[in-house]
Amino acid sequence: MRYTVPIFFIQLFLFSPVFGQEEAPFHAGFMTLHTVDSSRVYKPGTSKTEQLHLRPLDLDIWYPAIASKGNPLRFGDLFQLFEQRATAYQDEVDYTGMVNELAQLYVAELGVGGNSKALLDVVTRSYENLEIATGKFPLILYMAGFNGMGFENFRMLERLAETGCIVVSISSIGRYPGDMTNERGDIMEQVYDAEFALKVLEKEGRFDVDTSKIGVLGVSWGSMGAAILVNRNPNIMAMVSWDGSETHYYGESDTNLYANDATGADNDRFIREIYEANLLNTENQKITYLYFESGDKLNEFTPTDDYQYYQKLNTEKYYLRFKNSEHAHFSCIPAELKASDLAVTLYEHLEKGTTTFFDQTLKGSDTFKTSWSELKALEYTTTEPYDISDLETTNKEFTELLGTIVDSKSNQPLSYVNIGILNREVGTVSDTLGNFELAVAETLKNDTLRISRIGYQPIEILVKEVWKTEDALILKLDEQISALDEIVLTAKAIKKRTLGNKTESKFLGTGFGYDQLGAEMGIKINIRKNPTLVDAFNCTVSQNRLSAKAIFRLNFYSVQNGKPHENVLTQNILIPIEPKQTGPITVDLKPFNIVLEDDVIVTLEWVANEGDNKEGEAIFFPLGLFTNGTLYKASSQSKFRKYGGLGVGFNIDVRI
Repeated sequence: MRYTVPIFFIQLFLFSPVFGQEEAPFHAGFMTLHTVDSSRVYKPGTSKTEQLHLRPLDLDIWYPAIASKGNPLRFGDLFQLFEQRATAYQDEVDYTGMVNELAQLYVAELGVGGNSKALLDVVTRSYENLEIATGKFPLILYMAGFNGMGFENFRMLERLAETGCIVVSISSIGRYPGDMTNERGDIMEQVYDAEFALKVLEKEGRFDVDTSKIGVLGVSWGSMGAAILVNRNPNIMAMVSWDGSETHYYGESDTNLYANDATGADNDRFIREIYEANLLNTENQKITYLYFESGDKLNEFTPTDDYQYYQKLNTEKYYLRFKNSEHAHFSCIPAELKASDLAVTLYEHLEKGTTTFFDQTLKGSDTFKTSWSELKALEYTTTEPYDISDLETTNKEFTELLGTIVDSKSNQPLSYVNIGILNREVGTVSDTLGNFELAVAETLKNDTLRISRIGYQPIEILVKEVWKTEDALILKLDEQISALDEIVLTAKAIKKRTLGNKTESKFLGTGFGYDQLGAEMGIKINIRKNPTLVDAFNCTVSQNRLSAKAIFRLNFYSVQNGKPHENVLTQNILIPIEPKQTGPITVDLKPFNIVLEDDVIVTLEWVANEGDNKEGEAIFFPLGLFTNGTLYKASSQSKFRKYGGLGVGFNIDVRI
């Protein structure tokens, strides 16, 4: 399994108190069944005698127990299973230590302090190997989210067991080496795992499962697997989806890469293939369905199309959107750490709604009617699904702007010039001959085209002035002449320091997709003593699947309101990275005489390729705990966004 973690962040909102929960009749027992599916080859090219030849499967089970004994498990106990399996399910990487890094990520992003012990020491209500309560119980299959397992929502699974359900968690594990992706072949592995789990429970005989009462709970990408499973198993009566991917909005310009290094466009294609294979078959479904959706899905982009599973179903169905929520809130971890009032309150709503829904559909109780009425009455919920026809959709008409950027005095072409629509994620970079191509939608005709380069004065042009220009544009930039203040360095008490983020994490990373010229990321570095002379820039390439040599530009920006302002460099500093090259990179900056007197934002900007990259390729840099976070922009002239908590691993060697 490879766990490259995209940058994410949590916003804080205040909600009103939640309705209470009744005392549960059982305790939550917990156990793991270690199994192997002998009908499936897991690692291709292996012999039958090799350990990973057949599909391994660990089933985490929460069940009704009659009494608690000993101490309940801590979150760290559940989380450690994740690390153990990441190592056991492949034989190329040792993931020892991954739990501590991921726990550090969670606490940093949730803003609850930098000590991951706070998360690992959370006390659960799960008791290992308790005596199973007597009785015949409904079964709920939990389909975990992308590359996840039951720990992400252990609180919900405990609650279901306490109220009289047997819950089996189906981890999100794709084809060897275990990576889950948005491709059909990987999601089907989770579906097959669920089907095998049903056979194991029936054969194992330890639990008295009422096979006439089966429900499924899916979260995020796991809900896609749940919907496919429902289509294949007519015995499943009910499904609950927490912000599930069985509903999808096409057209996202996603700068975070997926597990297979796919972009948003790749992801759209993979999901469309699943729909077109009729794996969901909504017309023939018999289930009762409940969909809880987040409220931020369309905040950053306007969809070009959608597939709404809820809308297509012809069965009894319920829909609710928490308007101010984010996708991250559909995990119990923010609630357990009390990251915000929103996290705590929303999760209690999810627990109550899900528990009473299964009580109604699997046990014949009518408690869901009351819960549903209360949920619908909240001021921050709506029962109306997104209607993308009400949104401003992107016009299909584009024009291709072609041109050359030259020096206004010498008429020599200027390479690596940023050309883009101001504050939009539409941009590119000129090549070594100063040439560029930029596709611009008609809806952007009234926007501004901005052209800028280190050492030159930027220019701005209204798009409508060059819209559908037949001739190639010749754009001239004036060299920027600036007087440099004299800075005196003395030999007295000169010390060497490394400033910035020195992480070399094996497990956490962020990066650029194969076609993101003009994209840029970096961190703020605090300059503690003035003046500071910069000797070198350092970073590490943790993964590199690029087929072409990539050229990055190093930028040093002054800081204004926490964001990059003006580039303090006067010439291009280019960093070539060879195809497949990984490991540490150091750039000698002594020849450039960079002297800093104030805090600076140091970024890498992808400006060129020597050759062509293949669709889906990418390059990654480590992420680590860094209080200033990471700044990122998707293309030339777009806005920088700041993601707090985790910082990309850039640092500088200095003398002060």
